Amino acid sequence: MPKAKTAVRRKPALLDNSPSLVAVRRSRINGRGLFAQGDLPGRRKLGEVEGEPVRLPQAWKTVEGRDKIYLIQLTSRTGLDCSGDRRFAFLNHSCAANCYMRIHNRRVEIYTRRPIPAGTELTVDYGATPHQDGMRCRCGAPGCKGRL
Repeated sequence: MPKAKTAVRRKPALLDNSPSLVAVRRSRINGRGLFAQGDLPGRRKLGEVEGEPVRLPQAWKTVEGRDKIYLIQLTSRTGLDCSGDRRFAFLNHSCAANCYMRIHNRRVEIYTRRPIPAGTELTVDYGATPHQDGMRCRCGAPGCKGRL
């Protein structure tokens, strides 16, 4: 008699298909930010950044003088222009970020580092910037580096 197949249940990505769990609101860090609408567990995928593939380093030169940059470097030659993303483009930088980006197969995934209480702004560490002298950091976190 053949064995019965058991269905494997996978947890869906927390924010994929659930945009009500986050909200874009005014940020004390910079302009608008992305905020948790409810308590978020640690180490959970929030979703994927959407965008258009672009060639580097030309794309870095294009955004070099801008105040706001929506470009994520995927490889030494390619990047993702995420200026059209309606959720994750609002992730502000923090030196004490509560989320992180994972680049896997040219896809950028966002995860929580630790449990995040409702009402907290979601942040990531941007890393390097194409600006010659860096950019001033506005995160205000204890131990802030002052510049990106």
